Order: sequence, then structure tokens, then C-alpha cells
Amino acid sequence: WYGNCRKGDSRKASCCSNAELLKSGFDWTKFAKGNSCGGDADTDMVLGEVVCEFAGGSGSGGGAGAAGGAAGGGTYAAGTWPTGWCHPPSATCTTLGVKDNMCGECKAFGSGGFELRENAMGIRFAGASFDDNQIGKGSYQAMNICILAKYGNGGTITDAPTSNCGGFSLSGAAKQVHWYGNCNRGDSSQASCCSNAELLSSGFDWNKFSKGNSCGGDADTDRVLGKIQCEFQ
Repeated sequence: WYGNCRKGDSRKASCCSNAELLKSGFDWTKFAKGNSCGGDADTDMVLGEVVCEFAGGSGSGGGAGAAGGAAGGGTYAAGTWPTGWCHPPSATCTTLGVKDNMCGECKAFGSGGFELRENAMGIRFAGASFDDNQIGKGSYQAMNICILAKYGNGGTITDAPTSNCGGFSLSGAAKQVHWYGNCNRGDSSQASCCSNAELLSSGFDWNKFSKGNSCGGDADTDRVLGKIQCEFQ
């Protein structure tokens, strides 16, 4: 992620992580990758350690944090999209093998699987919900969301999801921006932009998918994902 700009350079606030402090509801994926606002192929040494301290002495809580799980802190409370009504990771999530609960409450499901549920603002990742099309039982989108929850973004996949994986959209909640999943299962031509095209492989980056209802990305909004049920082989 691009951070090589001067502290306080408001002109680069939309692309550089060092320009300004983040505010509630931030979307980290707005920042550019590389060494310029436009983005490029520059590579750097990786970050091996980060030390954090907060005013008032309270930590940020929650292990899923920036990925989507406990983005708002350590308690489940009212708030605005996308940080409000967000369940922090729990001991149950850990027991069930959930790496990123994506704001959902973790419960056991099926044969050694798990369910994530959030009834106010839904399941979300990196500031976006999931497509309300192609989300039913056995869809690649649902199976991929289960992979994201179990292994975390970029994780190593050791067990494949089963066709019992399925999602349920939430009626009554405000529609939100969403990751693009409304393509045909098996459509390899959209594998780089659509979460329903192919099953994920180890080391995947969910952020490569488009937002909206097209490969190019757009402003389409959908019903949020209220529940996802996951089972693995």
C-alpha cells in the first residue's frame, strides 16, 4: 500500500496512507498500491512489526480488525456503515476455526462447520457487503466467502468448502455497496473480478474483485448478506 507521502499532505489523502489520520467508516482499499497515487508495480520490504498505542490507554480490540470482523472495536454496538453493529471475534469463532468473522456472530453449523450471522447491517469485508445474486447454497460466491472467513484474506487453504455452503440476504436493512458476484459459476473470463467465477486458491486477494454489478466496477447497491453457512471437507 502506498504510504510514501508527507504527513499532512491533504492532496494525497485519497491515495496515500501517510497523508491524514483515518476517520470512522474508512475504506483502506481506497489507497493506491506501489509508490505513486496512480498505483504502480513498485515493491518494498515487508512490514515485520507494528507497535500501537491509543489515547486513553484502550487497545483496538478484536483480531479481524482491518479485514472486516471487528472493524469498529471490541463491542457490538449501534453505529454507521460499515463499522456499526459489528460483532467482535469471539472464543466461539476461534473454536470453530474462523479467522475473520466479518462482523458476524459465530455459531456451529452442519458437520464441523460454522455460521456467521448479523441481523442489522449484515456480513461485510473491507467496507463492502456481498452480492445478493448467486449467493445460494452451492454457489461459488458462498463457498468463497466461507474460505475468506475460515482462512482470512491471503490464507492457505487446507480444506475445501462443500456445496452445503450458502448465503441468505437480509431484508429490511439499507442496501450497501457490495463485492461483485453476479456472474455465472465457472465463467473463467471473469475470474479476476467476480467472486462467483471460480473457487479461490491459497494466497488469494479478495480485494482484486470489483465492487458493484460489473467487472469494471460501478455504484450498484444490494441487500446486505445477513447470514452465511459454511461447511468444509
